[in-house]
Amino acid sequence: MEQIAIISDIHGNLPALEAVLNEIKERNIDRIFCLGDMIGKGPSSDVVLDICNERCEKIVRGNHEEVICAVPIEEITNDLLRKMNEWHREKIGEKRLEFLSSLDNCIDIKMSGKNIRLLHASPISVWNRIHKRDDKEKHLTMFENTEFTGFSFVPDIVGYGDIHSSYLETIGEKLLFNVGSVGNPLGRIVKASFGIITGEYNSSANDKLEIEIVKLDYDKDKAVEDAKNSGIPGSDLYINEILTGIYRR
Repeated sequence: MEQIAIISDIHGNLPALEAVLNEIKERNIDRIFCLGDMIGKGPSSDVVLDICNERCEKIVRGNHEEVICAVPIEEITNDLLRKMNEWHREKIGEKRLEFLSSLDNCIDIKMSGKNIRLLHASPISVWNRIHKRDDKEKHLTMFENTEFTGFSFVPDIVGYGDIHSSYLETIGEKLLFNVGSVGNPLGRIVKASFGIITGEYNSSANDKLEIEIVKLDYDKDKAVEDAKNSGIPGSDLYINEILTGIYRR
């Protein structure tokens, strides 16, 4: 049996990413997939990108990668958001922006006889948000094939990020799960979150398959210090989110 670690929504939080990678190493997991939103909010998007590029076997883009690569600065009407975008673009640099522009929409794998699709938000786009509280019909749309996902197979299992809150749900014979957020977890449990899939990788034979959500503490004081020392616009909003788990309004 092989294990795959699924990380998502790091948002430039280096102490959180380091804690998660240390846990992954302790568990002797070599294969890591990333479901996007590596950048934005936190101060270390450049370092986080370099680490993910080196350590992750597969990476898909999230909405924060989409904004930084595809949305012109002049189209961002909110003053703070525009300043944040400009700050991140300068920090990331042209070479990393080229890397972000090359990322895929989703990851399709076969494991223990199951078709597994991994993406950032939904089969519609990186902007189409699906919450745990949404109804069964909306959750079932996560298993659809679209122009965004391609038509390589019909997934039995779908995993995603985006909403910064983990859950697992069985819908008939389908399984939907969210791995939560490494660097910007929301909700009552403000811990770095990631997922682990255990099964036979690249195998069409039906076999045991398990999905685990892991939550762990990390050095939030260091994350706050990094943000305060960075000069990043909107650092107070980011700091409040990582300390309280309450999303900015």
